[in-house]
Amino acid sequence: MKLPEHRYYTLEKAAKTVGCNVSDLIHFAAIGVLQICIKMPMIDFFFNLKDKGEEDADPELLKVESTSILLINEVELQQEKTNKDKIPDIHWLRFSYKSDYFSITERYEVNKREKDIEEWSGMLAIPQEFIEHEEQELSLWDDWDISICELYPPRCDMVSHDPEYLVGDFYIDGWYEINRRDMYITSYELGLLSTGGKNIDAEDNTSEKLKSEPANVVSLQVNKRSERHAANRESLLKSAIYILSHYPEECRGERKEISPEKWRDCLLKRKNEVPPLMITNEEVILKHLRTAVNGKG
Repeated sequence: MKLPEHRYYTLEKAAKTVGCNVSDLIHFAAIGVLQICIKMPMIDFFFNLKDKGEEDADPELLKVESTSILLINEVELQQEKTNKDKIPDIHWLRFSYKSDYFSITERYEVNKREKDIEEWSGMLAIPQEFIEHEEQELSLWDDWDISICELYPPRCDMVSHDPEYLVGDFYIDGWYEINRRDMYITSYELGLLSTGGKNIDAEDNTSEKLKSEPANVVSLQVNKRSERHAANRESLLKSAIYILSHYPEECRGERKEISPEKWRDCLLKRKNEVPPLMITNEEVILKHLRTAVNGKG
């Protein structure tokens, strides 16, 4: 009996299929020739995990912004608002995108001139840099967690989308924890890998470019938040270096080497001596300090 092909694979299954190790897949993703994906919860159930030591804390719903482009004809909207007898008043405009791996509908609230994500389903890809920063740990431990604040639409052959809509990337207002056991490889990526792989570039993460923008159309796009996250990481490291320089013994292990765990504990213990930390998750702080100690930052 011939079974249908898989649409996606676990890391272990993908490695077995192409005849390599999981660590090889991690490496290919780290160098930017393979996308690793995760299954996304519904947007209304996109919660972060509780911090360790805060068992009674309520999970926080994460907010997501997209860099998607919507072409809005303001002239037509104004005509509709002034001709309510002829045309029903429109409160929302909706824009959709669909591929084999991911679908999304974003909506534009006419009165507020704002957009948001109404619904999504399927898989999104982890940006290369998050895999690269923790390549060693992901290769060694099958239960390793990484923290991300960005996601991309997966690469694929064919997509369908509204002509006035160009899907973009997604920026999370916080940190989302992903376990290695929850990572997948799409059949499209496996096909590319089997023929030598293909470098990931910016155009891989969006649908085909929109044609020309018609007259009287406003291109609505939300600015990326990556700069803010980079600034938060830089601020954290500056505060951590200040603490290390003033309390070096408290940040070192038994062999006098810098201990990321002790460094984090000292930073949190003396956080009143530095500017407010914009990154407060203890595990995320630890991962940034480990990256700094290992020379990857």
